[in-house]
Amino acid sequence: MEQRAWSLRLGAWSFLLILAILSSCGSRSSNSGTTEKSVESGVAKFVFSEEIHNFGSLKAGELVSFTFIFRNEGTKTLEITGVDSGCGCTEVNIPNKSIAPGQEGQIEVIYNSAGEVGRQLKTITLFSNAEPPQKQLFIKANVTNEIIELNS
Repeated sequence: MEQRAWSLRLGAWSFLLILAILSSCGSRSSNSGTTEKSVESGVAKFVFSEEIHNFGSLKAGELVSFTFIFRNEGTKTLEITGVDSGCGCTEVNIPNKSIAPGQEGQIEVIYNSAGEVGRQLKTITLFSNAEPPQKQLFIKANVTNEIIELNS
């Protein structure tokens, strides 16, 4: 009889211990699941006021710049992770690579027309966590270069 009472007490304690472990795991999982979901949910989205900028007519050697303005119209912080300017004649400056939802950002493009001639179209590719993850911007110019034109 004493052994049976001991078995019942041990079973009751085991049951309470398992119940306590399960309930604490359940509440942790549920909280961390909610937190992870809010971090993972949402989308970052570039919306530019202008995606193509035309510098017009330039003389070879002119250095010009333009600042593209965009807004993160998504619900998640937009993170710019990389940029490809395509050639050495184009430099890209991004003062803030992390833009909160509803906030504006800037991308300055500096174009050096030295050594160029004729109609130019340069592509700047941005890499980010936005949808879609790659965004392209364009600059255009018509470059006159007397040295190259004379030797042609």
